[in-house]
Amino acid sequence: MRSLLLFLSSALFTGQAFGQGTWTTLNIPPSGRHDDVFFINDTVGWAAGGPAGTIRRTEDGGATWTLQYTAGQYLRSIEFIDAQHGYCGSLSGSLLRTVDGGATWTDVAPLINPQPPGICGLSAPTPTTIYGVGLWASPAYVVKSTDGGLSWSFINMSAQATALVDVHFISADTGFVTGTAAPAGNGGVILYTTDGGLSWQPKHFTGVISDIVWKIQRLDADHWYASVYSEPMNDDTRLLRSIDGGQTWSTLVAANSYTYVEVVGFMDTLRGWVGGGNLLYGTTDGGLTWALETVGNNYNRFFRLNDSLAYMSGTYIYKYSRDLATGTGTGPAVPEYHALNATPTVTDGPLIVDLRLDRSTIADLSVLRADGGLVRRLLHAHSALGEHRFSLDLAREAPGTYTVVLKTNEGLRYVKVVRR
Repeated sequence: MRSLLLFLSSALFTGQAFGQGTWTTLNIPPSGRHDDVFFINDTVGWAAGGPAGTIRRTEDGGATWTLQYTAGQYLRSIEFIDAQHGYCGSLSGSLLRTVDGGATWTDVAPLINPQPPGICGLSAPTPTTIYGVGLWASPAYVVKSTDGGLSWSFINMSAQATALVDVHFISADTGFVTGTAAPAGNGGVILYTTDGGLSWQPKHFTGVISDIVWKIQRLDADHWYASVYSEPMNDDTRLLRSIDGGQTWSTLVAANSYTYVEVVGFMDTLRGWVGGGNLLYGTTDGGLTWALETVGNNYNRFFRLNDSLAYMSGTYIYKYSRDLATGTGTGPAVPEYHALNATPTVTDGPLIVDLRLDRSTIADLSVLRADGGLVRRLLHAHSALGEHRFSLDLAREAPGTYTVVLKTNEGLRYVKVVRR
């Protein structure tokens, strides 16, 4: 239904620049990262609490939030069809469904065969059609229901992608999914279908081995945007733009330095944002120039409701409005999850990698060359909290800079070491 709501809110779009507007931090209990936010109108919406495992509802545009559900799982995605019917995806194998506005939730994942390990993105283009995709850490699949969540089909996407993160359908049969290509050497990928997922066409490869196309946004029928999540070896901050309905894509560079990118969102063809972690870049000229803006931190999802109102999920939920009179500031900082350390940072070969996981999570720990090539994957599993130690000898590798990268449900950490 996100597709339908965005279509309706864009019906009067003119391509003109709107006022600068104001971001405010809403009065919602903080999470390490709220991974998703969804509004059905300018007052009623929901937030998926990420590592907090919470679903909260607002009926006053985000001024106050009511706790409806605590899952005990990492809640990644949320999508509503109307005020009563909605879905929430976890990273622990659950797909929750509500038919009473979020008062109660039922796990429908056991109806899917095989049952997916997680749902990173959701899209409901019609009242009875719902798509879900996963998983950021692989494998790649699409799940689909055409009867309002009563029954489901599973589409194995391993031939087209190694991982999928986001999905956006504009009708029951036509839409896009994003993630990492198969083979992964083709970089991030945007895939397109017009037959409900029976067949897929690649519309864009980033060509950078470590890339994931993370989020996709439909501004209007012609203008689409996508964020590019990459690794710390790549010294730039990128996003993708299409001006022909997603059929061709070009790259925009927001900064010539690395940013842990996840969120992307545009209010119109001139005013938009891209970023992640604690860095958010904004543009007022369609991406020709970019500047850092202070809004909050741990950004993940941008939700544009109409031409003057949008929300963004992060540690808190952030609200953008042209006429916003109230707000609570940026709020206190929230400690980040997990810790990563590598010693020594300058070595002839032997390397010790220490990892502290503060909660159970999907963890991918890898050592990468400067070109993004994999030296060794030290860990790739759903891992328990606690201390973990790994040893690696780089003696057979060429001298140079290597990056130890930890990717988890909660975000990315990295350490650079030098093989002398």
